[in-house]
Parts: sequence; C-alpha cells; structure tokens
Amino acid sequence: MTRAPDPSELEAAAPHLPLLLYDGTCPFCRAQVRHLGPTGRAGLRVEPLQTGVAHVPWIDPADAAKALHVIDVDGRRYVGAAAVVRALRLTRPVLGRLALVYHLPGVRWLAEHAYALVAARRYGLGRRADGSPPACADDGCPAPAARPGDQITSTGRPARRRVRSRTPPKSDSSQRE
Repeated sequence: MTRAPDPSELEAAAPHLPLLLYDGTCPFCRAQVRHLGPTGRAGLRVEPLQTGVAHVPWIDPADAAKALHVIDVDGRRYVGAAAVVRALRLTRPVLGRLALVYHLPGVRWLAEHAYALVAARRYGLGRRADGSPPACADDGCPAPAARPGDQITSTGRPARRRVRSRTPPKSDSSQRE
C-alpha cells in the first residue's frame, strides 16, 4: 500500500525527484511519454515503473501499475489525470496553463473517468488502427476477446466485423395493398 514518505526516504529520493512513473510494458504508455516532450528543462525524470519505484520505496508497485504517477520534490503524489496535468505543468508551460481547467468543478471528475477508461484499455490501444497485429515487439498486447458469432482468423484473432447501415430498407409503394 502506498504511504507517505518518511524524511530519510524523501532525502534519499531527492536526486530523482520530480519523477514520472509509467508502465514500461505498455506500448501506448511508451508512445504517450514520447509525446510529452523535453522533460529535462523542468528537472522531471521519466522512468518506467519497473525500475523507477526503486527510487521511491513509499510507492507501492501495484498502485503504480494501475495509473501514471508523478512524485514531486516534496514527496507529493499525483495519480491518473492529475499526474498528466502535473507533468504538463512541469514540461510545457503554455499547455500546462491550459490544463488548469482540470481544477474547475466537474472537469476533474470527467478527466479522471476518461483517464480510467483509457487506462483500462491501454494495451489494446497499442494496436494499429487498421486491425493488423499489435505493434508490440515483446507481444505485450493481449488479443481482443472473441464475442459469440465471431469468426476467428488464422492468426487466432477475431475477424473484423462489417459495419451495417442503420437505415431501414426502403419499402416499395407498389407492394402495398
């Protein structure tokens, strides 16, 4: 369980803070971290949680695996959408100011729920948009679950479904009695 850092832990972690921890096994997460931009100017260190949690022993690795974490120089922890906002504030001044909308009533709730939806599907988001095999070199992306009636392709993945038109068929007026 994640807890507050004691002073000796915070002092030992000081050279590594502020620190952004992300899931290094997730292709979507790795891509998003690359889009974050230059982090060195703000002193923000970016590390996969698989190695970075060693610097912050008060953070539970299981908690860190669930969502993005930013640990500030004072040991304060930002999680999920709040971590995204904090990372933007540290690395991109203009976009970071715009991200302050997060603190408006209702926006935080919406942002956290949107973050949770993306986080729950992050391994599937690492796939290519055209449905081709995952772009994961280590095969870290799980195959989507088959639904009843799906045809399975030779790769073991469900075949793509055809999109059906939602417009009802036109009736022929000559067939009316």
